[in-house]
Amino acid sequence: MDIKELLLANNQKDLLNIWESLAEKEKKLLESDILSQDFELLDSLYKASLQESCVSETEDIQPIIFPHSENDLRREMWHATGMHLLKQGYAAAFTLAGGQGSRLGFEGPKGAYDFGLPSKRSLFALQAERLLRLSAEAEKQIPWCIMTSPLNHQETIAHFEENSFFGLDRNYVRFFPQGTIAALTKEGTPIVTKNNRLALVPDGNGGCFRALAKSGCLAWLVELGVRYVFLCNIDNALVRICDPVFLGALAANGKHEAIAKVVAKRDASEKVGIFVYKNKKPAVIEYTDMPEDLRELKDGENLVFDGANIGIYAFRIEALRKMQKTPLPWHTARKTVENIPDSLKFEQFIFDAFPALNSFATFGAYRDDEFSPIKNAEGNDSPQSAREMLGNLHKSWLIQAGVKLSNDKLYEISPSLSYAGEGLSKTIFERELGKNILEF
Repeated sequence: MDIKELLLANNQKDLLNIWESLAEKEKKLLESDILSQDFELLDSLYKASLQESCVSETEDIQPIIFPHSENDLRREMWHATGMHLLKQGYAAAFTLAGGQGSRLGFEGPKGAYDFGLPSKRSLFALQAERLLRLSAEAEKQIPWCIMTSPLNHQETIAHFEENSFFGLDRNYVRFFPQGTIAALTKEGTPIVTKNNRLALVPDGNGGCFRALAKSGCLAWLVELGVRYVFLCNIDNALVRICDPVFLGALAANGKHEAIAKVVAKRDASEKVGIFVYKNKKPAVIEYTDMPEDLRELKDGENLVFDGANIGIYAFRIEALRKMQKTPLPWHTARKTVENIPDSLKFEQFIFDAFPALNSFATFGAYRDDEFSPIKNAEGNDSPQSAREMLGNLHKSWLIQAGVKLSNDKLYEISPSLSYAGEGLSKTIFERELGKNILEF
């Protein structure tokens, strides 16, 4: 079927007219966009977008209880198990880094953003140097897959090259862009840009399974002998990438295919997804889809539905192989695209994979230790809040190590000195202050 037949068969006469009006070079570019799309899927997504999306009253929604891992007697065993995985080359990291920093006033990949630490480390630098510390301890290179977007792919690679891959072996770092899907007008017509290309937008973090396989990175990990993959977002300044305790908790339970970190919500109004059991299967309900009466429901002083999804997961490699072929539901977002308000963008979400897995668990963590996303220019989840949380966390590490601090300053500790507070002392503090320990 040629391009004309394809468009006519899918009732895309307007798009055909645009294509036919273009010069040959522009025609080929638009044609490549058109051929990349599944118009039957787009049509079904448009029709589904006309329906209201919320939790049905007939669905059985129950909270997931998540005891904090810090208080678990198995924690030392989990750490030892996780370190064994790293030493044997059985674990890898996977970072989702398709976002841009435009909301923060930064034109470039969000991972390249300097959010104001004394060291000027970018978000990528923090994750890279934490991996470097773990690799040194394990005496083994940790493979790292980084999913970019078509918008920031080349800039992301350039950031790594400009910084000599932050000391990592570049042979163990792989980049690939996530998939895209056409945005539609509210009438269901594919949007064409001013450059006569389809307005292709990222297909959501749930597309990571498909993109990991399509890029060849999943096969690469299998070839390396990787059995467990730690997955996180780029915007969390405190993420313990490839956390040995977290990986060990997954490995120690032979039945679980995946595990997710959760924290208590800041308050009922915090706009995060919540882990629940929906019809007796693990799921995440987005803030906008959670009925207000359930969102506000309390047991004494505590929220009943309180397991916040913070975008930190670990998967067995078999689960990733399964998910590359498992269809996930699509979600609709209404945004302005190409200056067209109420345009339709379609996304898939990672958490929709969990009901498809045979067994899944949550892992309680403390927000102050592990979760400080940078999403807003100011206020909560901003560069300032991330700086303060990291500074307070690192200050608490020093106090726990016996360092007497007589000032109200915050501290930034290089990942080369400590991954999660270990290995610090008064002697190291005095030796490294102003070098690998910076105050602000």
